[in-house]
Amino acid sequence: MTPLPFGTTPDQLLELPSIVVELRAAGFAESFIVAVDALARIDQGVFDLLALWRDTRESTVRDELIADVWESLADYEDAPSRPQQKPFIRFESLADVVKAVADYKQRLRLSIDKHGGVAAIAKKSGIPGAALARMLASASLPRRSMIHRLAIAMGVSEGEVVTEWGR
Repeated sequence: MTPLPFGTTPDQLLELPSIVVELRAAGFAESFIVAVDALARIDQGVFDLLALWRDTRESTVRDELIADVWESLADYEDAPSRPQQKPFIRFESLADVVKAVADYKQRLRLSIDKHGGVAAIAKKSGIPGAALARMLASASLPRRSMIHRLAIAMGVSEGEVVTEWGR
C-alpha cells in the first residue's frame, strides 16, 4: 500500500497492535483485520476510526465505526489507478435511476435472505454486518468489491448479483 498524505504517526503505530488484538477478540474475520491493519499503518484516518472503535462501548456506535472502516478499506481497494470516465446521467432521469437502484437492492436482499440472511452472509464474506446492513439500506449502489465478496459468500457468479452500474 502506498503511504497517504496523512500518514499514521509512530506513536499510533505502537498502539495499533492492541487494537488488532481487540478486533480479533470481537470476532472479526482475519482477512478484514489483516487488511484494516495494513491500511491503518498508512492512513491516519483509518487509524483514528479504529481508535474511536476501541474507546467506545456503545454497540451501535461501534458498528457504525466499523462500517466506516470497511468503506475506507473498500474505497482504497477500489481506487482506480488512473482517472475513469463515468456515465453521465441527466437530471430528469434520476427518478428512474433511483427506482432501478431500489429494485436492484430489493432483489439483492432477497438473494441474501435466501442464502442465510445478512448475519450469515456478512460472516461468510468478511464484510462487517453493519457495513452490509448500511449498504442494503442506502440509496447507493454497492462497490464492486462488495458485490464480488457477496457472490462468493452466496456461492453464485458475480454476474448474478452485479448491475449495469456496478462500480
